[in-house]
Formats: sequence, structure tokens, C-alpha cells
Amino acid sequence: MYLDEVPRYRDEIMEGLCKCDTIVNLIRPKDQPDLRSADLAYKYIFPYDRLIDKTTEAGTYICFDIVAPRTVNRSFTDFRIYIWVIAHERTMRTPKGLVTDLLCIEIDKLMNGSKSFGLGQTYLTTWDRFNPAEDFHGRSLVYRTYDFNRE
Repeated sequence: MYLDEVPRYRDEIMEGLCKCDTIVNLIRPKDQPDLRSADLAYKYIFPYDRLIDKTTEAGTYICFDIVAPRTVNRSFTDFRIYIWVIAHERTMRTPKGLVTDLLCIEIDKLMNGSKSFGLGQTYLTTWDRFNPAEDFHGRSLVYRTYDFNRE
């Protein structure tokens, strides 16, 4: 993966998230049943680490970013895909479990093992929790992949 490919990969991740019916149904606000999946982009799904604070709408959000923190042996670039799942206290409970857990499961189905990013398969390295703001709960996932480093 070269840096000029990052925008295409962001678009691919956004498209995958917005096309997954389960993700759409978990994020779509109950009072907006007609909200189209494409309308979730930049409203509930963000291709950057959008700050959520206590004044943010009580909803469920996914944010993601792509970084390259290091080069390995000058030949390979170590890429990471960070994904944050954020839910307000009022949206956490669903009939099938916590919305953050259910979204992480669906995201992992899309990302883990994917061959769309760099060499080989993308694999999950971290699944953790965080508290983004008062009354919000969060989960973070980190995926890793390698690609040739341009010299």
C-alpha cells in the first residue's frame, strides 16, 4: 500500500460498512427507519477519528483511520487500520446483546482476513474498550497488514 492508495482504501472501508445490512440496522436511529445506508457516511460513519462529546447526538457511530507507523527492513510498510465503535448509553442494549459488541463482530467479518489491503491478509491485532465521552461507550479494533515500501 502506497500513500496515494489510502483514499481508495478509505472509500472501500466506508462502502463495506455502509453496505452491510446488519451494521446499517444497528446504527440507523430507530426514529429514522427510512434513512438510506448511503446517508450514514459522514453522519454516523466517519473515515477519520471524529471526536464524540457529551453534546453529540445520542446515537451509535463508527470511525476509522489508516496509518503507517513504521517501515520494516526498509522493504515493507507496516499499515494499521484503526476502527472505533462508539455508542451512547441509550443505544447500547439490543435484543441480541450490546450494540458495540455486535458491531465489532460484523466489522471483523468484513476486515479480518481481507486481502484488499496490502500483501496477504489483514488481521486483527487488538480489540479493546475506551470511554470517548460522558454517557458514551466505545470499542476499538486495530487491524494490521504489510505492503512493499516504495524506495
